[in-house]
Amino acid sequence: MVACAPDAELRGAAALVFVEDLDSLDLCDDDAHHLGEVLRLKPGEAVAAADGAGKWRICAFTSLAAPPRGRLGTRTAKASRFGLEFAGPVHLMKRPLPKLEVGFSWAKAERTEWAVAKLVELGLDLMTPLVADRTVVRPDRDGADRREGRLRKIVREAAMQSRRPFLPEIGTSQTVDAVLGRTPASEIALAEPGGSPISLATPVVLVGPEGGWSERELALVGNKVALGDGVLRVETAALAAGALLTALRAMALLPPPRGLPAPGRGPGDPSFLAG
Repeated sequence: MVACAPDAELRGAAALVFVEDLDSLDLCDDDAHHLGEVLRLKPGEAVAAADGAGKWRICAFTSLAAPPRGRLGTRTAKASRFGLEFAGPVHLMKRPLPKLEVGFSWAKAERTEWAVAKLVELGLDLMTPLVADRTVVRPDRDGADRREGRLRKIVREAAMQSRRPFLPEIGTSQTVDAVLGRTPASEIALAEPGGSPISLATPVVLVGPEGGWSERELALVGNKVALGDGVLRVETAALAAGALLTALRAMALLPPPRGLPAPGRGPGDPSFLAG
């Protein structure tokens, strides 16, 4: 196995699927249907198979057999059986560090689902639905279980679409207090207007509800980070936090040019000219 994955092979694959074992390549029914009936891949097309923990290999799509025809000539099964054959060695992609998490307040279903899919595409490692003091959308336990199950499906699909061999996690609903109970406070920051510039020193960023954090929550977490100079909706703020964190980790952001004023300092600020 190699130390890092050749990205060109992953990008060039017609699809990526997750399997339990890279030595057996057993496809689940949904993935087989997606490859054969939705994408309509042709035998021999390259498909990447990954184990969700960084290992992956290139495979060849194959049609194993067609189901028998019924009395009227129609197929007796919804789809042919499809599979994968080995076409390359197992690669190992190193997990990027630090581990990045964005937690954000529950919002309406479609908005939460959209944000989760986009955060996976960006490369977040963990997304946590939050029940903050001022969260309006508060699913009961059964409702939260259903929504979390739906989000896990979205995470898997988004990771496949974005060719990521790591399968991100979607956490269970938690409060800010619960996040503090499992993560050092020094690594957590609340997204809050007027906060400091975001950095990898706080790889866990929490986004509150549109009503804002309560005074109690603001007192719990000392670190505050700003995501811009406007008022953002929950899903927009979550995406902004994720984009900034992943760009910093990938070293895709340049430091500001010398002489550029610090956040909050402009020509109207007496300290601006003082430098």
